[in-house]
Amino acid sequence: MDDKHRVLRAVFSDDKGTTKQLNEEEWRIKMPPMQCLFLSVNPTADVKLTFKSNGEDYPPEIPHHVPKVLELHFIRWELQGLDTFYKDHYQINIDVRGSLYPERKGKHSWLKNQMVMKITFCPKVAFIPENLLQDAIELIFKAVWDQTKHEFHDRLLEDYNRFKRNKSGKNYV
Repeated sequence: MDDKHRVLRAVFSDDKGTTKQLNEEEWRIKMPPMQCLFLSVNPTADVKLTFKSNGEDYPPEIPHHVPKVLELHFIRWELQGLDTFYKDHYQINIDVRGSLYPERKGKHSWLKNQMVMKITFCPKVAFIPENLLQDAIELIFKAVWDQTKHEFHDRLLEDYNRFKRNKSGKNYV
């Protein structure tokens, strides 16, 4: 995770057109459709990525011995499919933040991640019981997070293997 731009390209570049870089730190991700109860939702998220290092300004749950942290903040959402129920996107406020960082023990290393999700509803959505709506949306976003996390790990591992091959190839020359 030493080269910010390489990691960002590894995580978000794809050939399917499902991601788009908006600026230096923000990306728009079109996620696969999610099915939950009677809803089919096509989520699109704008994600802000921030790298932190040397224990500076880390979230409290991340140990300060971790050399680098990639923070993810899902700053905007579009939930196609829920618009049948909610004409105004501001009726649901979804705040999702996460961290991805390397953890090492001896010769072994792995990626750890954490996520916090807060969902609030406008009082106008009272026709659906809040606990049912909250459970459904949490289920959708847990599936989105799990898939995103899996894709991040796969892409980072693929990038790392490519980096190792390139580095070892240069050592032989």
